[in-house]
Amino acid sequence: MAFPFSHPHLRFRHARFELLRPISSAPSGAGRMNYSEIDDPTWTITFRSVGLLESELAELKAWWSSLRGGLRSALVTQNVTCRPFAHSNPANAAPAQDTGTLGGIANGNVLTINGVSAGLILRAGDLLGLEQGAFRGLHRVETVAGAGTTRTVTVEPIPRSYVGVAGALVRFEMPELVMRPVPGSWSETEGPRAEATFSFVESWK
Repeated sequence: MAFPFSHPHLRFRHARFELLRPISSAPSGAGRMNYSEIDDPTWTITFRSVGLLESELAELKAWWSSLRGGLRSALVTQNVTCRPFAHSNPANAAPAQDTGTLGGIANGNVLTINGVSAGLILRAGDLLGLEQGAFRGLHRVETVAGAGTTRTVTVEPIPRSYVGVAGALVRFEMPELVMRPVPGSWSETEGPRAEATFSFVESWK
């Protein structure tokens, strides 16, 4: 089970995936600017706990230490908006709990997804995950078309080669990423009921 749900007795404030795009800009003359993407977009997330008992803080520090400062990875998911917005109510969650299969990709980021629940409703802003073996990809929905058990979905970022393959599993509920700790990101408040803060960055494995 992906963190933080692997530690259900520890409570955290809302943590959301954020996509970082490394963009470089430089003047090109006549008042114009050139923009270039200098590396692949990367997802990050920062967790902040609520006040913890001393035993809870020690448990969390032990788990964080087990990742060896980023030498080991973990499966991570956000703890808010864990399924498409149209299915956020648990009473209407079933269509999002079924997975789909990636049929193919057009133009780099237009996904054909087969085998979904006929009742699945996706909208701009929803997150979905791609899974191929041990590899994971996370993508935000931009546009959606289709009905029945097939959807055509435009997403960002463009799927990486290790998940963007026909037959990959498509997950709509609690999409997860392989991530590694950001070195030096751990901090904790002083005094009783300390709050811990730490960050992860996407890793391919």
